Amino acid sequence: MKFVALVSGGKDSIYSTLLAIQNGHELVCCAHLAPSQQHNLEEESYMYQTAGSESVRLQVEECIGVPFYVRTISGRSKNTSLVYDSNDGDDNVDGSVSDEVEDLYLLLKQIQSDHPDITAVSSGAILSTYQRTRIENVCSRLNLTSLSYLWRMTSQRSILNSILDDGEIDAVLVRVACPPGLMPYRHLGKSLRELRDRGILDALKEKFGMHPAGEGGEYETLVLDCPKLFKHGKLILEETEIVCDDSDDGVGVLRISKCNVEKKNTTTSKEESALEGGIAQCHRHASEQVHYAKSSLSENNDTSVHADIDINQIHHSMNLPNIRIMKGGLCHISAILSPIAAEACNNDEAKAAVQEFFSIRQMLQSILSRLYPNDIPKTSPQDILYGHLYLSEISHFAKINQHYQEFFGTQLPPSRSCVAVGKRALPGGRRVMMDCILQRGSGGYLRSSSDVDGDKCDTFLEKALQNKNHSLRRTLHVQSISNWAPVCIGPYSQANVLRSSLVFLAGMIGLVPQRMKLIQPTDSETTSWEVQLYQSWKNAASVLDGLEDGGGRLDDCLGGLIYFSADVLQSLVANDDTNEHKSFPWNKLWSTAQCISNNVLSNNANVLMGSVDGVVGEEPPADADPSLYDEDGVLYGGYEDEETWREISGVEASTSPSSPSPNTSNNVPLLMVCLPELPAKAEAEVELILASRRAASCLDICNSSVISSTVECEKRKSTSQMGILWDTGYDDNNNSSHDCSDASYSSIEMTSVSRLVGLGCACVSTVMAKWKPNSTSTFTDAQDLPDVEKILSSMIDDSINNAKGEGELSSLFTIEDVLNVRLYYKTASVSQRKEVNGNGKVKVDMIDDGSTIRTYLHSVLRMKARKSTNNTTDESTSVPAFTVVPVIGMQLSHESSLAAEETSSTPMLAMQVTITDQVRMESEMWIRNNRTYKYDN
Repeated sequence: MKFVALVSGGKDSIYSTLLAIQNGHELVCCAHLAPSQQHNLEEESYMYQTAGSESVRLQVEECIGVPFYVRTISGRSKNTSLVYDSNDGDDNVDGSVSDEVEDLYLLLKQIQSDHPDITAVSSGAILSTYQRTRIENVCSRLNLTSLSYLWRMTSQRSILNSILDDGEIDAVLVRVACPPGLMPYRHLGKSLRELRDRGILDALKEKFGMHPAGEGGEYETLVLDCPKLFKHGKLILEETEIVCDDSDDGVGVLRISKCNVEKKNTTTSKEESALEGGIAQCHRHASEQVHYAKSSLSENNDTSVHADIDINQIHHSMNLPNIRIMKGGLCHISAILSPIAAEACNNDEAKAAVQEFFSIRQMLQSILSRLYPNDIPKTSPQDILYGHLYLSEISHFAKINQHYQEFFGTQLPPSRSCVAVGKRALPGGRRVMMDCILQRGSGGYLRSSSDVDGDKCDTFLEKALQNKNHSLRRTLHVQSISNWAPVCIGPYSQANVLRSSLVFLAGMIGLVPQRMKLIQPTDSETTSWEVQLYQSWKNAASVLDGLEDGGGRLDDCLGGLIYFSADVLQSLVANDDTNEHKSFPWNKLWSTAQCISNNVLSNNANVLMGSVDGVVGEEPPADADPSLYDEDGVLYGGYEDEETWREISGVEASTSPSSPSPNTSNNVPLLMVCLPELPAKAEAEVELILASRRAASCLDICNSSVISSTVECEKRKSTSQMGILWDTGYDDNNNSSHDCSDASYSSIEMTSVSRLVGLGCACVSTVMAKWKPNSTSTFTDAQDLPDVEKILSSMIDDSINNAKGEGELSSLFTIEDVLNVRLYYKTASVSQRKEVNGNGKVKVDMIDDGSTIRTYLHSVLRMKARKSTNNTTDESTSVPAFTVVPVIGMQLSHESSLAAEETSSTPMLAMQVTITDQVRMESEMWIRNNRTYKYDN
């Protein structure tokens, strides 16, 4: 992209410009916001560096050699809240603006007029959410892409080293505000490299907690030379003077009276791109991590195959959304569908999908208007914190996305996960289905200050704003391309945090953040889906580390989903010497994915939580023994030596500290499912629900026991006889007629595992049901169904009853605490053949849309809800929200680690149940927070 660089003259903006060029973007010009002539030290801008502004024109025009645009700052820092709204203040009569952010808007608008081919803006924000969100706001209004390659790039010390060493930047201090560490007459005009090399910055960090890179405003710099960017010359400061603030002797600036440019020889030399080296290192690292995780697996030579999906025509049906309203205003609206499937005129499926989405929007808006009709502000899409979007084809995403943005807006939108489940797989042949999680009043909460006029807000919002212990909702929404984590493709946030306790993470795919392209393997032994899965986990870890209130870690996960696309099947089918049907090797997919995930969970994808924010120390050396670091990455837990640490904390020495097992985090329950398509042609995606770091620090996270049981089901009549649409869809190894003897019946093997935080606070339960024909039976026909209602009832019971920690006699949860149930059912038969040309071919047969199993699930949930309330007749009994999702294949992580999967046992159903009592959880956190939580001041 062609971009304009926002430059202050300092190290951050110059290095960010260099990184943007190295990432393949083309610099067109530079923009600068300059202070007014009446500017004084007491009127420092919240947004822009003003020190050294006198030299920026020479820096850009004569050193870099690009056009320079400048505007004098006329506004002030008027709107200082997290969410910036350009309509909060009107422009002044003289044409000036009331807020300094609007100065940036007008400057970029002028540049756009002169250079209409510019599509991006680079900036040097490192940790300042205030600056980043305002730049993103301006970019959004001008339809520009924000490039912020320094954003949460690494720790303060490491980023300083990158600037000085990798960027080869020569900079001097032009402003200091860090008494008694940095003093005007002692340090202004000094070389930043000299201060680092002499250990002065490290000493100040150790003694006063100063940010080594000056991100806390301790100092500002002016770049004199950057050989990789300043091709035409370097700055020479000839006349300077030190000006101090009369009210504070520790604050001063270096005023530049005269400076010149020393010309350089402009002959170019071939230099290896630092970007290509960094990108290649990223790809190599992912491949190396996959190799390590797979070290326990046997080698397998695979062939490349193509998956064909055959679609059967499915009947049309009516489906109504189901709504769950919980204590504390938490709501779940599930299975929102268009009343009827739109007709595809001229075979335009995408246009029909958009028409269905319009119907979904209208239905959702009607639901929102009736949830809390007396609330002020009224319940709106801004109150939605998470959305699931299920499409028949991922190609519909682009056209739907623009209308999705109109509905939810671009400021602090909900997080989102989007997958394609296949043509005719949704009820009645529809193309779009959506789920939403909503927190009452959270949209107004995010956009309100702590001082709220009672006439503008209802009692619920007032109480939420008055609660200083817990935030009703927090949103992490980064729209800038950076080295940190992928920018969201579309209008949604990376993460939403509910009541400072639960984190809902958007679906993460294997994009390399700085290029926004899918990561690729670097050797023939590693497949693309394997490195994409690793990168998805790493992106998730980076996002969690960027959360407020202490960050977060992957092992805080309560439950997760790993999606795989049908393209993964291409790399999994082994050579076959026959043309007969062959059972698909699902176990290879599940076991490999489990090894990669376990490895990532054991080391948090090599992301050291809190290192960027300075909460913990620098990263330990690569060859360091991980057993010598505590859970926050601090050597010896902060004690003076290993012996003291182990004696006081009770930490036992590891028998093999240098070789951590990749299976050390096997206790995080993960449900792995295979679907036809994922966004951006990705082959893997990770979606997580986690306890916040605050909740994990003051409440216990634990797993229930893995419970296995068996449900005996009599053989049912076939669907052709009973009219039942849903089929288990497992692999059919024998197409011949079967001997259906009277003794035929089947066993359903159930496996249940729950992970919970606190006592009766929150839990995610995952239950897997497998079909295992009786040993006396000779058939494996998918048409012979078991007792579905009995199976679903047992799965619901197991998910609730097993939600208990160690030492608990029974679960504290009931059906009334169930927020939502997501039921995954296998609706496809997968087989492989040998083609005439010798290539393998995977055949996927989609069977039906599961309308009947939806009816079964609703019936079971309603029955259990009535039984819980001792009311067997009231039709208004609240039923947990539920969604039924068709998949090609699935497996529970706790079972995929087995050495070999029994071929006679086929995963048929999987259920992920989210259970929470937010009122209890907030109370428990309030009780325990002050005693054990270390992040509050």
